[in-house]
Amino acid sequence: MCERDGDPPRRIALPEVISQQGMLIGMPPNVIPTGPPIGEHLTRSETETERLAEALARCLTPGSWVGLIGPLGSGKSVFARAVGRQWGVVAPMPSPTYTLMNCHSGRCTICHMDLYRIGSPDELDFAGLTPYFSGPGICLVEWAEKARLWWPQAGWTVTIEPVDCETRRIVIASFGNRAQG
Repeated sequence: MCERDGDPPRRIALPEVISQQGMLIGMPPNVIPTGPPIGEHLTRSETETERLAEALARCLTPGSWVGLIGPLGSGKSVFARAVGRQWGVVAPMPSPTYTLMNCHSGRCTICHMDLYRIGSPDELDFAGLTPYFSGPGICLVEWAEKARLWWPQAGWTVTIEPVDCETRRIVIASFGNRAQG
């Protein structure tokens, strides 16, 4: 039965929903994965992508940095919005493509950046965005590969690759000490 039918969510360790190839497979709607979702995952819908983002969000703490990497339309903003919702953001979280950064209130400040229009690391520094990379809130950076020189010492990367219209191959990795807990 689904959670909406009255069954409480069931928490399971993430490896229980990993296939033989190490990819996330479709999870029943009443299952909430626990533990860091490090590795390669295959999501077959926007909803599954959001659930994976929520699993990562539960591993984040104020001060966490998440770099979102992938082509246009791959789901970086979908992933960022799901992290924000998990952290209590109730306002809409549109992609900040033209504003470069939007900050949202939740259980901590969520800074959502989109670096698509940044042409060089100097532009990023000139725009005044680099202090947010290691700020007190959670920093979600779309097109993070454009700012590799400014990445903090610890954080997460989420690489999203479209397989087809709905399916995404998502690789989540951590680096540095802060991302390990």
